[in-house]
Amino acid sequence: MASDVVDDVVVGAGVVGLTTALLLARGGHRVVVVTAEPVGGGSSGRSLGVVSQLHGTAYRRLSAESARKNAAAYRAMNAAGFALLEDLLEATGTAHERHDAWLVASHADGAVRVDDEHLAASRAGLRLEKLQRSPELPFEHHGALRLRDQIVVDPARLLSALAIAATEAGVRIVERERVVDVRVRPKAVSVVETGQGEYAARHVVLATGTPILDRGLYALKTAAFRMVAVTGASTTELPVVTAIGPEGSTTASPTADGRLAAVGQAHAVGTGGSELHRADRVEAALRRMAPDFVRADAWSGQDYRPFNPIAFVGLLPRGGGAVSFASGFDGWGLTQGAAAGVRISRDLLGLHRPAWATTIGRRVTRPRSQTVGLAADVRAASELVSSFRRLAPTDLPLLRDGQGVVHRTDDGLVATSLTGDVLRSVAASCSRAGGIVAWNDLEGSWDCPVCGSRFDVDGSVLEGGARGPLRPVATPGAPGASSGR
Repeated sequence: MASDVVDDVVVGAGVVGLTTALLLARGGHRVVVVTAEPVGGGSSGRSLGVVSQLHGTAYRRLSAESARKNAAAYRAMNAAGFALLEDLLEATGTAHERHDAWLVASHADGAVRVDDEHLAASRAGLRLEKLQRSPELPFEHHGALRLRDQIVVDPARLLSALAIAATEAGVRIVERERVVDVRVRPKAVSVVETGQGEYAARHVVLATGTPILDRGLYALKTAAFRMVAVTGASTTELPVVTAIGPEGSTTASPTADGRLAAVGQAHAVGTGGSELHRADRVEAALRRMAPDFVRADAWSGQDYRPFNPIAFVGLLPRGGGAVSFASGFDGWGLTQGAAAGVRISRDLLGLHRPAWATTIGRRVTRPRSQTVGLAADVRAASELVSSFRRLAPTDLPLLRDGQGVVHRTDDGLVATSLTGDVLRSVAASCSRAGGIVAWNDLEGSWDCPVCGSRFDVDGSVLEGGARGPLRPVATPGAPGASSGR
């Protein structure tokens, strides 16, 4: 049986979900938030905690793929998100720090990209200081842009502050319940189903990174990607700095607990080999800025890159006006996520929509962006036809703890992993899009390169749009199992 009917059920408790729920509740709506993880356990909680309006070379890309008015709206959107989080942190007394944000070229060839970003951002109304060299940056660089007085906060504290404020406003937060389906009923009551119960509402907000409903083909309008992060100790004092290097961009930042962290090596989910090796490359990039850095931890987080190239926020197509969603923050989900909460809540409360939201909502995808999206879809689809070697039962002892491999058996493709000295096998085909999963040796998970869904070693869903687990299968060579020969 569904719960009492509320105005809105919000699925997901990251920055988008909690901001939306808080603003809806303050506007008089009855709201329930349902989240698969505890508050702070998703992508927002695993970020560096940088609340900034300087987003790498975002304006350079916007100038090539979108109208100038859309770039100006992007700037205004991020200003709104920044202001909301800034006010929340100040009002709740949540500890945070102020740091300048920098964009620099760590090699000479990257200087032109810094210059392009300065011009594009200026045209959009974001005023950045341009310097050729700065003594405040204790490493070699070739051109730099600075945006003063940005924010660094422990992301767990930020989400806790949002959750407390939402709860005080009347929001009910239900943790550790993964949504498995949404029965959409336009102009009636929709039902959100979890493994433990049902929640009924007049409107549903999907704040899950990517929509869990395959309407509007948004799984094909965004590319799921992962970025690897490292954190540790250093005596070098750095601001928030994004360095453009030969292998892409790396963003370094001080953390709320006095350490240094960096994130980089952006790559499509499930492609490109070892995540552990990527962590080594991020560490090497950080050491070029802070030579005495000593790594303590590493992990990888996930986000979605829109082919448009501005995040998708609003009503989900073919949802009959009953479902809102937000997706495609391209690694800068704190400011953009808060802004998404502003737009969604104002629409649902019947309030005046900000001008930036109207402009972005009417934008048109240009042919170049469509080409980028098509190419990415083709690359992802190619994962479906990759050839896998046959793994004989006698090969399984060669697996080391923390390793996984996809192999052929007489019963089809199987994914086998060894973790904690336990050998497990699951069907290798993603339960959502049919993509063949790949082993993530940093997170110990199976990741789908087609839709970005991620699964634990036992096949249970960890992240993404998949609503069903990978099917457990007998490990090749075990009693009653196929030999794989």
